[in-house]
Amino acid sequence: MTGHPAGKKKTEMKTKQKIILSALMITFMIPVPSGAKDINIRQEQYTFLMAIARDVNTDTFVITEQLHSGTNHALNCFLTLVYFELGSARLSPLASKNLLADIQKCKDMQSIPLQIIGHTCKLGPEQFNQTLSLQRARTVARFLRINGLKVGTVQGKGSEQPISYDPWEFNLNRRVEVTILPESQ
Repeated sequence: MTGHPAGKKKTEMKTKQKIILSALMITFMIPVPSGAKDINIRQEQYTFLMAIARDVNTDTFVITEQLHSGTNHALNCFLTLVYFELGSARLSPLASKNLLADIQKCKDMQSIPLQIIGHTCKLGPEQFNQTLSLQRARTVARFLRINGLKVGTVQGKGSEQPISYDPWEFNLNRRVEVTILPESQ
């Protein structure tokens, strides 16, 4: 006599879950050799900026890699995105708060030049988007300088480097990227 098909599927699902969990546990138990990458997983509050509906706050997992063995702490410290409202170069209170939190984590970075790159979504004329992306980058650069960080380059890319082509996710394209200036790495 064979078991009930739903019961069989449930047993198969549990078996798959156990295999995945075991593989994850084994992965995290393997020692990391010196000079290798270490993966950190942490949970943080994140606000999803919605184009039409209200903004949504939720906990999300953040996965980052950190380099070991003689690498500069600054290289691991600063890579942040600052998001903007449609057609605006004004830093929102939430974006300011998040950027300040990143600055606090990276106190030893005052002497390392940062690269600030502004972006827009594809809505609007190309020239307007180019100007707006540069205004966004300058806004973030000014904020970073006021808070004691060194800004190396400031540039606007307009809408030429989108994160998403989905109209429901255009808000992801309205951003400024803050990274370590490549020649200082």
